Amino acid sequence: MRKLAFILIAFLVVSCSTENKQETVVRELAKKDAIEKLQLPEGTKFIDENIELTETGEASIGISYIVKVTVKSQDKDGKEILKTYTLKYKKVGEGGLSPNDYELTSFD
Repeated sequence: MRKLAFILIAFLVVSCSTENKQETVVRELAKKDAIEKLQLPEGTKFIDENIELTETGEASIGISYIVKVTVKSQDKDGKEILKTYTLKYKKVGEGGLSPNDYELTSFD
């Protein structure tokens, strides 16, 4: 009985760890794609508080992620402007720990 409980707890810990790593991969991919699509300067820094990630779907492959990235900029008068962009990704690979496992499906 104890072995079964230990196995279940270990499986739960590993599952949560993998999910967190997948979310980290998607966040980093969203930062890279936002820099590229918005033609932001290299070295642009993002604060994780400005990145909201939502997972949709239930299957291992076919899960989608919606990432909202808020970018601070200035207009010509020097006033700060906050603009939120939405990136949608579809998981196309099995592992989920590589940027190649995700496909950008839309950028708004």
